[in-house]
This record gives sequence, C-alpha cells and structure tokens, in this order.
Amino acid sequence: MSERDLDRFVALAFCRADLVFELDDDFQVVFAAGAGMPLLGVNPKTMKGRSFLDLVAPADRRMAGELLEAARGRGRIDDVVLRLNGANHAMPPVALGGYRVPDFNDHFFLAVKSNPVFQSEPPTEAEIKRDSETGLLDEAAYATLAAERAQAFQRAGGRPQITLVKIDKLNDLTRKLGVSERKEICAAVGQILAENSLGGDTASRLDTDSFSYLHADSVDTEEVALHISDAAKKLFNGADLRPRSQTLDADGAGMTEQQVAKAIAHTIRQYCEQGEDSKKKSLAQVLKTLVSDTIDTVSYLRKVVGGRDFDIVFMPVCDMKTERIHHFEALTRFRDGKPGTSPYHMFSLAEEVGIIADLDFAVCEAVIRAVVAHLRKSPLLPPVAINLSGMSITSMTFIGELKKLIARTGIQPHKLLFELTESARIHQITEANRVIQQFRQSGIRFCLDDFGSGSASFDYLNALDVDIVKFDGPVVKRACGSDKGSDLLASMAKMCSGMGVRTCAEMVEDKRTAARVTACGVDFGQGWQFGAPHADPFVFTERFVRG
Repeated sequence: MSERDLDRFVALAFCRADLVFELDDDFQVVFAAGAGMPLLGVNPKTMKGRSFLDLVAPADRRMAGELLEAARGRGRIDDVVLRLNGANHAMPPVALGGYRVPDFNDHFFLAVKSNPVFQSEPPTEAEIKRDSETGLLDEAAYATLAAERAQAFQRAGGRPQITLVKIDKLNDLTRKLGVSERKEICAAVGQILAENSLGGDTASRLDTDSFSYLHADSVDTEEVALHISDAAKKLFNGADLRPRSQTLDADGAGMTEQQVAKAIAHTIRQYCEQGEDSKKKSLAQVLKTLVSDTIDTVSYLRKVVGGRDFDIVFMPVCDMKTERIHHFEALTRFRDGKPGTSPYHMFSLAEEVGIIADLDFAVCEAVIRAVVAHLRKSPLLPPVAINLSGMSITSMTFIGELKKLIARTGIQPHKLLFELTESARIHQITEANRVIQQFRQSGIRFCLDDFGSGSASFDYLNALDVDIVKFDGPVVKRACGSDKGSDLLASMAKMCSGMGVRTCAEMVEDKRTAARVTACGVDFGQGWQFGAPHADPFVFTERFVRG
C-alpha cells in the first residue's frame, strides 16, 4: 500500500472517529493518528510502543482490557462508552469501536469518537449509589451497568454470565458481630465478588444475604464461593458461611439494552423473593417469561380495578415519645394475588403500563369510604394516609375525580393524609406542588414517602411544600448499624425540623431501633414495634389520642 493510499484510509476513518489506533497482539500501540492532544494531551506520534490500556482512565481500564481479550476471536467492539486518561486529570468520555483484522497480522484496529452524544456519559463515582457495608452497586445501578457491559462483552465475542449468590448464615453472623467486624466481613465479600466481575465493579448486594455479579464464562463460580467461605473462616475463627449460587447466560440475543436491564432487574427481584429458579438458564428465557407474566398481570390489575378486588389494612404510625397513634397508613392487600408478587411491584407495574391513576383512584375510593364508615363508630379514629403515585398527582383527570370523591363522601379533610411515593419520577414538579397546596389549604396533609431512597428526594423536598417526610427503611437500618448512619439520620431530621416539616421513620421493628430513632430526633415511627397491619383499626383503640 502506498503512503497516499494509507493517508486516504486514515482520512476515511476520521469520517466517524477523532482518534484511530492500530494495536499489536499485546495491545501495544503500533500506529496512532488524530486528536491526541485535545483528548489525551499527547501527540499521537509519541504513543507508539505504549500500552493502549495506559491511555484509558484507571476506572475503565480493566473493562477495556476484557473487551480486547474477548475480541481476539474475531469479535467486535461496538461503540462502548469509556473514559480516557487525559491530561491534568481530565477523563473525557469517548465511544470506542473496532475489531481484530486477520489480514494485518491479527492486529486490532480501533476508532475513538469524542462526545458520544448518542449514549449516556458514564456516571461519576459520586453519582453511583452503593451499599454502605460491601461497597457494591445498588440494584438499579447494577441492572443498568450489567446490561451495558453484558451487551458490549457479547458483541466483542465473549460469553457474559450473571451469577446470583445466597450466603446462608451471613445475616445470623453479622447480627452477632460488632460494627467494625460486620464491616470487615461484608467488605471481604464485596471485594471477592467485585474482583471476579466484568470490569472489576459489576456486582451488587441485593439484600442482607443475597448478591449478584456479572462475569465472563471463564470465571469458576464454585471457586468464588469457596473464597468467600475461606475469608469468613480466616476472619472469624472458622465461621461457617455456605454460599449457594445460580448462574444464567446473560446472552441478550435479539434484546435491547433496556430489555436486558429489565430482565436483570426482574431476575434479581425474583431471586430475593422466591429463591433459586433452576428452570431459567438465560436472560432471554427470563425476558420471554417476563413479557408473558406482564401481560397476565396487567389483565389481573384491570380486573382488580374494575371489581375493587382488594382489601385495605391499617398500620399504626406512632409518636416516638408517647407511642400514641398519630395516624394510620392504609395498605393494599390484593385478593388472589400471584405468589411472590408484592403490592409494591404491582403498583410499579401499574405505573409502567400507564394504569396507575385508575388503581390509585380505586384504592382512594375504598379507603375513604372505609374511613367514613369507621368514623361513624368513633370520631376518635386517627387520620389515615393513602399512598399516591407521582404520576397520579400530575394527572388532572385523576385529581378532578379525587376532589369529587372527597366532596361526595363528606369526609373531614383533617382525617386524611396523602403519601407521595417516589416509585415514579415526578416530571411536572411545579404543577404537582400547585395541586398539593390546594389539598393542604383544604386541611388535607401531605407526606413525602421513601425519603433517602432515591436521588430525587432532596429535589422533591426543595420543590414540594409538605407536612411530613418519611425516611426510607434502609436509611433507618443504617442509622441503627453505625454512628455515621445515626449522624446522617439526625442531620436530615434536624434539617426537616428547621423547615417546619415533621419526620417519620419506617421499619422501627424493635425497642433498640425505636430508641435510636428517637435519639436522632425523628417525630414518628412505623414498624412491628408499634403493631402489624390490621383490617380493623379499632384493635389499636388503647393507643388512640383522647380528646
């Protein structure tokens, strides 16, 4: 090939790339051309002989290496977003594409495109939510990242797999340990799973004793489980942890990245709720079943809405100092519900398929009519809170029908609260606040539910004027597990108090938790310590506030 032909091909490459590389079998740069100075702070001519991986940001270096290894078998790296190791600590995001070419000594030919607007920029470490004890990703971040990396790794020629791990006796062991010892064993488990995952960071803690990690098929999952057992024995005098695992192919054949993420989220949720499912061998099978189950569940939800085929139970929310009931939360219990499907997931599905306003209205009608009937028995019945989705509160049709329902039933406004859940993001937040203030002016109070569970919590508190903030269960658990957690809860409670907003804690399950929550300055508590949900609110009559 003449030098002019070479220049022509390089020029053609720049039609879709800002920087091009040729790498040898050891990933050393043989040739580089393009925007080296703006992206990396070095002239492309000086890159020859350097390892390509040195040009990648440290956090993405392992993933880049795994993709190149997978592409050795004539696979393709197809526009994977990663960050470069730029000058002055800059880490510009780029889209990396390319493949190995047999006609050129099996060298790798890569194209790097800056400003990959067609894909999302990788989140910063500060934006990624992690489990405080293990350092692993939370479920949402894990499902998204695992889907992205599984697809990229498969396109490169690798075979990605997802392993679900249940560590028997971990919860029992950590309950007996002090804070530092608990952190030590949880951190050890997290490190082992992360080290064996794709990119060194594609692992998640699902609940107290369940985990998941995405990995190449070359990873021996039994050996990983053995490492966890050995770590426990070394740390705690022969502690006997017995990890059990189930592995699925993260094939994603014919699936979009969003579908893969949905299948992963469904898989880990089902694993936590029901345990192993030996019938599913791949995410493709999971998605097929999920689509079928979704169709059935939507049909079931429409039947529930039409026939009001559910029951209402009342859970007490008590003043932390007096233990008197401040109000009840009305909870929905579906009749003949599908085994393993929680009310939360049913409401989440209703949001996904756009029928949440119908379901919310059906629940509001049932609760309000029940409250009116109970008030006839005794005017001492405390107020009752009803959950509303963020999607419903911005539906003018729903709000109009809700106002008519309140007027028609004649319920006293001060006997109602609405809890705004964070399961669906509120996009019309100004309109939502306008609606909330209309209800508050009539005497109905508003509570912001799930506070601390999502990144939107503080945005909502800033934009929405409410009466009560309810701290999410995991926030309360962390407060009871460490001094740092307690300090965080106390700070949030003080912040809310300064804004004139009262606070409530979920999952107050025992006296120890109640004492810690009270010490943090939280006003109200809800959990087994104060009583389980009951269909008849008058079983709690002795704790009603008199007069």
